[in-house]
Amino acid sequence: MMVSAYHKREIVHRPRRQKRGGTPSWTSLAREPYRTLLLAGLLALVACDPVQIIEGSETHVSIRYDGVMNGLDQATKLANKACAEHGRTAKLRKTYYEGLGAGERFAFFDCI
Repeated sequence: MMVSAYHKREIVHRPRRQKRGGTPSWTSLAREPYRTLLLAGLLALVACDPVQIIEGSETHVSIRYDGVMNGLDQATKLANKACAEHGRTAKLRKTYYEGLGAGERFAFFDCI
């Protein structure tokens, strides 16, 4: 008598996953409003980068800033500092805004 491999009586199944007791998941944390606000606040702080030089030479400086915590004033101060290393002062050429909401902002300065 031949037994086909497709007609086995006992099929081995994976064991069922048991629920963890008492350990909340990230989705259950997001359902509670105060925890959602806390997570959003922490993400906002992490997402806010300081003002930083993207590209610079003795003729020009490109600065990235967030526009929320750090504005164009801080970008101008950093550009003046970068141009002062070459004995020049920074003059704003143009600004550029990228993204939605609190996106990234760029300021381009000429060192004159």
